[in-house]
Parts: sequence; C-alpha cells; structure tokens
Amino acid sequence: MVNHGWKHTDIDEIRDENTEDEFLNLYMCEFVREGESAFNLNILIGCGVDGYDDWKDWKPFAPRPMGNRPVWIGYDANGSSGNGDSGAVSVVVPPAVPGGRFRTVETRRVQGLEFEEQARVIEEFTCRYNVEHIGIDVTGGNGEAVYQIVKRFFPAAIPYTFTLSSKRSLVLKMLQIMRAGRWEYDRAERELVAAFNAVRKVKTPGGFITYETDRARGISHGDLAWATMLAVINEPIGGEGENERFMVMEF
Repeated sequence: MVNHGWKHTDIDEIRDENTEDEFLNLYMCEFVREGESAFNLNILIGCGVDGYDDWKDWKPFAPRPMGNRPVWIGYDANGSSGNGDSGAVSVVVPPAVPGGRFRTVETRRVQGLEFEEQARVIEEFTCRYNVEHIGIDVTGGNGEAVYQIVKRFFPAAIPYTFTLSSKRSLVLKMLQIMRAGRWEYDRAERELVAAFNAVRKVKTPGGFITYETDRARGISHGDLAWATMLAVINEPIGGEGENERFMVMEF
C-alpha cells in the first residue's frame, strides 16, 4: 500500500521502533530465524578497543579508575533469561556529550555469592566510581533482595522487571548504539562478547519476538550483556540528542 501511494505510514519511523528481524517479520511477512543471536558478531568485535591506548582517562588499577567521571552501573541477577544465569555487574561510562560513546570499563560476575555479598560488590563500586545510575534486575533470583539493600546506600537505584516489552527495549537500545559506533569495551573483556553473542531471538507461543540467553552450549554468562544493557538504557531510546538525562525508566 505504501508503494502505491499510501502517505499515512512512515516506514522509517516503523523501522526505528522495531529490530530488523521484527520489521521483516511483522511488515514484510518474512519468517524469523529463531535461535539466532540478537547481536551481529562482527559488529560486536568491531566495538572492541585497546583500552590502555585509547582511553587516556582510564586507570584500571587506580583507587578511582575514572576519577570523578560519572558512570552508570547495571546489575543482572538471573531474571533476564529465566534460565539461572549467575549474575553480573557492569560499569559503563556514559557519553560526556549528546551522541558520544559509551564505554564498558569494568565487569564482574557474582556467581556463588549470597545476595548480601552481591549488594556489597555494588557498594564497593560506588566507593571507587562516581556513580550516577544503578539499574537492577528484580525479575527473579536474588534481584529483589539485592535491590532492597542497594537502595539503602544508593536511594536512586532503579528496579527493572523484565517483560517481553522491556527486554525488547533493552536490546533495541543496545543495537542502536552499536550500529552508530557509540559503544566500546576493552578487548580483554572476552566474556562480554560471548555474553552478547549468547542473547538469542526466540518466538513466544503468541508469535511475539523476545530475547533469552542461550545455555544450550554451556554458556552461562549472558548476565554480563544484560547488566551492560541495564546501565546503557539510562539514556532512553531516541534520547541521544537530548541535553537532559532521564534517571527514571518505567516498563
């Protein structure tokens, strides 16, 4: 209909509101290749840099690795996939200017730690970094308990409950900044690449596209990817050109 003169539909807007696979499935009648990674491996690898050479302000062994530069933190328990991921924390330096680059400067997996200890890991990060935002997955596992402790020392912490819609928003935002060349990580973070590569597209019985962590090949660290996305989403989709950062995100 659009090709035949229908002027009331904006194709570009529809593309922006959907991943490429969702657009092809919903609007071009193409089947979704279920089980494929949500993130292109070549693009993932292309986001890697030599942090020691390229990030002049990054001092990983200093008491405060980024000095007073603000950072955003994401914590994933195991609610993102429902498959019992081990849990992880990701520290992301947001852009200094609208449209600038995000940098994942530190990650830590918290497998085997009790929820009090996991919350303590996050508290340690708040002592080492100038933390502006903490996004916490409270969907399952230890998430809710960790959030209750974290908000005592960081009242602005934001709880996220994962749904089909919220996971879609997280993936869309991450895809958006990757395609724009706006995300970097140190190449030594090999598990981070594996984590993003483990996030797979799946179809629900109702025909909706969602995202889960692939554990079929023994991969159990998709949590690093979800933790990173919980930090990055503090810049809303479409908010890269805005001067004002939103500290609250509701799903």
